[in-house]
Amino acid sequence: MTLFRLPLSLMLVAGLSGCAGSLTINSVPQGALISSNKQALGQAPLVITLTKDSARGFPQAASGCYMAPGFTAQWASGAEAASPDSTPLCNGLDADYTVNIARPANAPGLDKDLKVANQRENVLAQQAQAQAINNVADAIELNSVAGPGYGPYGYGGYGGWGY
Repeated sequence: MTLFRLPLSLMLVAGLSGCAGSLTINSVPQGALISSNKQALGQAPLVITLTKDSARGFPQAASGCYMAPGFTAQWASGAEAASPDSTPLCNGLDADYTVNIARPANAPGLDKDLKVANQRENVLAQQAQAQAINNVADAIELNSVAGPGYGPYGYGGYGGWGY
């Protein structure tokens, strides 16, 4: 039997990466202010990382499921809608869950809410593009600091000789 040895840092990353799930609250259209228990939480899509600490306030049903609270979405037009009073999280805290809250079809101001959603999408796209540019710049800088043959595009080397 062959045993593989992984560096401790890799084992920690692998072990920690699966420890937290998420609860994503979406609004349709996106961009509504999300609140729970009359406390503003942020703008949709809102992602809550599920840990024992973040779920501490969630009651647990007899079945063992954590019960996430209800959420309310309020759009720029003033339209409001709510999720059910609770959302069961029965696959544990390391799973990913989604709550979708749709804007009432008969509420006035849909054009305003769609405009806000489009503006938000444009900002998020610009942020993603800026992050991608920063990632490339960091990779180039890392490659130039390490010297030829090292970095993300190099082959490394034996004793720093580049081969």
